[in-house]
Amino acid sequence: MQRSCIQEIRQKGKAKVAFLLSSLPMWRAQRVYDLLASDSRFDVRLVLYPFPNYSEVQRKSNISELRVYCEARALPFIDLSEESFPGTALREVFNPDIVFYPQPYNHLYNNDLDSTFFIGKLISYIPYSMHTCEEPWVFQNFLCNAAWRVFLQLDDHREEAAGVLYNKAKNVRVVGEPMADVFAEPAQTDPWKIQSVPKKRIIWAPHFSIVDKGWLCRDSFIWMSSFMSDLAEKFQDQIQFAFKPHPRLRTELEKHPNWGPDKTRDFYNRWAEGSNTQLEAGPYTDLFKTSDAMIHDCGSFSVEYHFTGKPVMFVSRDINAAMSNQNAMGKEGIRAHYSGSCEKDILSFVENVVLAENDSMKPMRIAFHERYLRPPGGRSVADNIYREILSGIKFTEA
Repeated sequence: MQRSCIQEIRQKGKAKVAFLLSSLPMWRAQRVYDLLASDSRFDVRLVLYPFPNYSEVQRKSNISELRVYCEARALPFIDLSEESFPGTALREVFNPDIVFYPQPYNHLYNNDLDSTFFIGKLISYIPYSMHTCEEPWVFQNFLCNAAWRVFLQLDDHREEAAGVLYNKAKNVRVVGEPMADVFAEPAQTDPWKIQSVPKKRIIWAPHFSIVDKGWLCRDSFIWMSSFMSDLAEKFQDQIQFAFKPHPRLRTELEKHPNWGPDKTRDFYNRWAEGSNTQLEAGPYTDLFKTSDAMIHDCGSFSVEYHFTGKPVMFVSRDINAAMSNQNAMGKEGIRAHYSGSCEKDILSFVENVVLAENDSMKPMRIAFHERYLRPPGGRSVADNIYREILSGIKFTEA
């Protein structure tokens, strides 16, 4: 069926490409979009549809952020957020030949927009985050097996995929991590609040898993939330703090028995309104570039923040459990962090590493960057993906 689609594209001399966007912080393919959009053989659209399993408040916030992003950049987009049958609507208004998904999971949207709905099209996947989790379900899903192209970051990942995919990873292409292109550029903006005097800048980025047990073992937000608020107040003359929660955290807090919608709203608002604090729910690359350090418990960020070369702490009361399901890159990424299991560890990191600049882990971070974060082929990651698309289609020359 993919061959038929490619043949149709060759006959037309043009391919329609749709990138599904559901959450702005998960959008990593802007430079791939730019390359395709600059090629007259491609007609490209961004397709906006929030994740159905997010709360209504968060879905509305996500779609609003996506609209603002597209409109500010004059990017052509199709808004499906109000559609009951978004996949059907997409076929009717655009009927793409190539469909890029941000996540591979089964039933991510619904049967109408999931990858099963686009059988016969060139389904493609650029991971929404750094692949650090060594679990079969990462690749053991319909999309990764049926996709025309799965664009991964490392040869290690391709070998891992080959062990679980029915197609033995024949559809996998190793291109590098798209965020490498972004971090190779200087910051476009300074997203931090203006202060009367310069201050150190620390990002706090908690994961959405807020349970006390389970395979994620990332419950730090529950025991850190009050402490981090106190820390921001204690160092209000020396440090700015940016609260950068996982996009799904708000939804999980709103249904948590000890939080709920009102407490969650008030907490988020306090961080947004503080004189030396701020809430960051959208793009974060410029936030990373202009920061001095980060404290977090997120799998992807345990690798991604190393693009900056700056000190970073991974917080977990059981670091061995947190690392137990990580692949080699994920484990090495966390080992290049300062480790925090209690409030005392976090305070020490803030005072000794960030403020006093006693950064003993820097050599490990540099070595990690050299081993895992340089794109293959001496080209940009976006160019690697663009070349693979052209190679797969092989347009007929006029």
